[in-house]
Amino acid sequence: MSFKQPGIFACGVIVAGVGWYVWTLQHSGSTTKIADEAVKSAPESDPAAATEEQRLVQLTPEKVAAAGFSVATASAQPLRHEHLVPGRIQYDDRRHVVVRSATPGIVVRLLVRPGQQVQSGEVLLEINSSVVGDARADVLQRTSELKVAEASTKWARETCEGLAALSQSIRERASIDVIRQQFRSVVLGKSREVLLSTYSELLLAEVQLRTAEENAKAGVVPGRIVIEKRQACDQLEETLASQMEERAFEARQLQLQTESRQQDAERRLRIATQHVRTLLGTADNQTPANENADSDSTLSIIQLRAPFAGTVEALNISNAERVEPGAPILTLADTSTLWVAADLRQREWRALQLQPGDKVRVIPSVEGMEPREAVLHFTGREVDPTTNAVPLVSVIDNSDGRLRPGMFVRVAIPVAESRTTLAVPESSLMEHDRRPFVFVPKGADSYERVDVQPGLRTDGLVEIVQGLREGDRVVAEGAFFLKSELLLQGETE
Repeated sequence: MSFKQPGIFACGVIVAGVGWYVWTLQHSGSTTKIADEAVKSAPESDPAAATEEQRLVQLTPEKVAAAGFSVATASAQPLRHEHLVPGRIQYDDRRHVVVRSATPGIVVRLLVRPGQQVQSGEVLLEINSSVVGDARADVLQRTSELKVAEASTKWARETCEGLAALSQSIRERASIDVIRQQFRSVVLGKSREVLLSTYSELLLAEVQLRTAEENAKAGVVPGRIVIEKRQACDQLEETLASQMEERAFEARQLQLQTESRQQDAERRLRIATQHVRTLLGTADNQTPANENADSDSTLSIIQLRAPFAGTVEALNISNAERVEPGAPILTLADTSTLWVAADLRQREWRALQLQPGDKVRVIPSVEGMEPREAVLHFTGREVDPTTNAVPLVSVIDNSDGRLRPGMFVRVAIPVAESRTTLAVPESSLMEHDRRPFVFVPKGADSYERVDVQPGLRTDGLVEIVQGLREGDRVVAEGAFFLKSELLLQGETE
């Protein structure tokens, strides 16, 4: 078909387009009306009901049993503000020693190995040292010299006492036979024969004088004989008195000399003994200096003993190896107690008010290890100019052996006074989209999310500033499980 009249064709197209437009408007109006009616007929949603439904977690009894929930009560607890500062576990310097030898020698017997437990006084190893042998030989010599000096002093003292007793008997004019019998076992030295001889002559002269006096009265002998006998008696008495004085002086001098030699021998023995103890590394009240000096073959043997019960932490030597003076042989430590060393910087200086014996919390870095209490040992007096910090050292119990020297920890340093406030276990506090909350039991197997405002956190507790009242019950263990269920429930909906 051919269109010879274009104008007629254009008019037809316009009419058809207008018709299509009118039809579309009619049907679109109907559709809009239907949609509006559908919206009006739909039930209105309740925002409050939806929010309440998202806050409530309903669990099956099987899930409750598997979660192992525990419930705590919000109550007033004493809390104090703390700063966590880094720290390190160290050996307790009071129970940690590096065993060294003070003399050169050779290890002849090694009795321990690394990690071995030893008791106080137990022999760790033996070293053969000629220096110790010479020192022990000197002790033996000084001991012999002291014994001789003690015997000499004893003899001189007994001689003085014996001469004093003999002089008293002579002054009392005891008979020579009685004196000889009485002083038979008394120490008198050379004075015995001299004094007794002179005393015998004096007694004889006195007898002769009495005889002459009696004969002179009878006119048998002249008076000149009596005078001569009396002069002889006086002379012997003076001689005897002089001899007793001289002998007593000599005995006293001898006693002083022997006592001086004994004191000198004692000093030299103490010096020699201390020298051996220094070489052995023992104190005055510990191992005797000559414990191994019972024979020539053991004079040079050193037995290094454990100063306390502990563990051999390191061993730096082996059998038949040469030992140099001062070189570390082994390290012994008692790790039942350890030190926690931390640095207090300016913002923690308030903790310098703590006194030895106060307690601080130590939080190990090892997963699964609970915080422990440590007792403050000392705080430093000097600020380190490099770090601007003051050292703080605490003593921590390690009887279970889980802490190791060098381990990193955090130390909770109190920087404020303790105050009583409402608190719950820190494990009960959860957070989502920066909103903290706890779960409160609601009937059987139901738990409700309650938003709270937390405050101070310390020692496993967290302060609740707003959201709970004293006596409210919260989920302590298992709160994370409830949080997961709540989020899963929200995604499902």
